[in-house]
Amino acid sequence: MGKRRLLICFAVITMLITGCGEKPAVPPLELPDAGQITDVEITTIDGFACSCQDREWIGQFLSVISSAQATDKLAIQEHPDSDYYGEFSILDGDKIIGTIYYYLKDNRGYVEKTYQGIYEIDMEELKSLIQDMN
Repeated sequence: MGKRRLLICFAVITMLITGCGEKPAVPPLELPDAGQITDVEITTIDGFACSCQDREWIGQFLSVISSAQATDKLAIQEHPDSDYYGEFSILDGDKIIGTIYYYLKDNRGYVEKTYQGIYEIDMEELKSLIQDMN
């Protein structure tokens, strides 16, 4: 009877140790410095493409994107797991220094940086930012 209790205790402790580990934390969204960005190219969800070199708009872009809140989901693939998404390509001269995808899922807005994380964002604020670009 003692061996059976010992085995049960061992099994419970093993399940607690392996099953209750912390989820990997999504790091804060890494963005380049505003001075490093010369241009932001946008492709909207409906396929419209444009770019902006305005310093004030780039500052607003960084402010809105950096306000996104980390979820517990890591971005583990090249593109979002969504059929409809838009993208922001961040450039320094002719070189792309970052790409951020955005999309709607379950009536919530998200931005995603490949191999970093998925972040929830106020989609209305993001749409307003894109409209201000024109």
